[in-house]
Amino acid sequence: MKRMSKLYLVISLLLLTTALFAGGSQEKAAGAEKYTIAVGWYAIDATTQTRMTYLSEELGPAIGVDFIFSDVIDDVGEMITFIENSYSAGADAVYSTITDIEQITAKCNELGLYIATTTSRYAEDVAGMQYNLGITGVDLKKVGAAYEELLSAKLKSSEPKNFLIVSGGSGIGVTSHIEATSTMLREIQKIYGLKYSQDVDTLTRLRAITDIDTGTDIKITIAPGFPNMDGYVQGISSLLQTGDYDVMLSVYQTTSVFATAVEEVEAALNKNIIILSTATFGPPTKTAFETLDPTGHPSLDGAVISGLTAQDAFAIMMIYNALSGHVDLIKPDGRAAIFGAGMLVVKDKDEYARLEKLDTGAGTWSYTGDEIKQLLAAYNPSITNADIYKVLDSFSTEDLIKRRGF
Repeated sequence: MKRMSKLYLVISLLLLTTALFAGGSQEKAAGAEKYTIAVGWYAIDATTQTRMTYLSEELGPAIGVDFIFSDVIDDVGEMITFIENSYSAGADAVYSTITDIEQITAKCNELGLYIATTTSRYAEDVAGMQYNLGITGVDLKKVGAAYEELLSAKLKSSEPKNFLIVSGGSGIGVTSHIEATSTMLREIQKIYGLKYSQDVDTLTRLRAITDIDTGTDIKITIAPGFPNMDGYVQGISSLLQTGDYDVMLSVYQTTSVFATAVEEVEAALNKNIIILSTATFGPPTKTAFETLDPTGHPSLDGAVISGLTAQDAFAIMMIYNALSGHVDLIKPDGRAAIFGAGMLVVKDKDEYARLEKLDTGAGTWSYTGDEIKQLLAAYNPSITNADIYKVLDSFSTEDLIKRRGF
């Protein structure tokens, strides 16, 4: 029962808030039920607070759902305890941001609770379980597409560059890092007409700092590893200090992990290093796009960003359809589905300035409650599985700017 007294106080307040927002003003389809969904959080930070606001103040009132939110969950055991306590409190389903899928899914299947999980890892061992609806983490294929779009916009074949690729956990199987790194290598190869001496899959999974044989004067160095490793950031800085690299491509948020190292090198060598990396919405990314480095160029030249409330929206969409008797709409073949949105490509400070309004309040969410209602059979009986994927696959920077009017 760890942390549960505080948890139930939070639950009570959130349910009261949801009731006030609902206030009878939302039109519900005939026969639509009211459900309770337990949400397990791996962290409680500013981003989580935004996501809770989205669920409890936008989606919940729109479709008639109450939420039980956990405190920070540190491991699978705590998540299972939270599931059991939520089940006892009347929860109808579970939405998990804890990505250790197998035990959590098995517990939900045992209790008869539908579960959707925010992860990019598809767990075959539990894919056939009756109550496992599927995953809503970023679609890995779309991670690759996002990096391809960013690199093709920022690199020109007429301007050869030398590259430092920070590949993170690619060498030990981190799927999102593998997809990003392999796309970086393929896109560089395509733009500059390179022929590597090894295949891209092998290069992607390198587990030590390695210079790639490109058959040309273009230099590419792969640098795997994790920022929390002793000496890792210093090692990246040492590579940059050689002055060999014109472009740094990173699966990490370079603006928060490597910003100081990059700036020091640029100042010391009076050399601009083009930075293209993963990022998140928030002050560090905004500052990086708007701040000029020591050479007069933007500190961040382009980024690939995940829209977290889009993942939440499709998870709740899955769960509501299943609870309302339309599970076949979500997984027609009986196996866990994949409803992963793409990444958002941000090419410059002006594009960031438009997108930074995302998820800041009513009218700025990735998907409004009314938009999600159109994906629910209880409200839109004509909706099909193909229709849902059409909406999902259209999610992009351009789509958001158009729909939200940014």
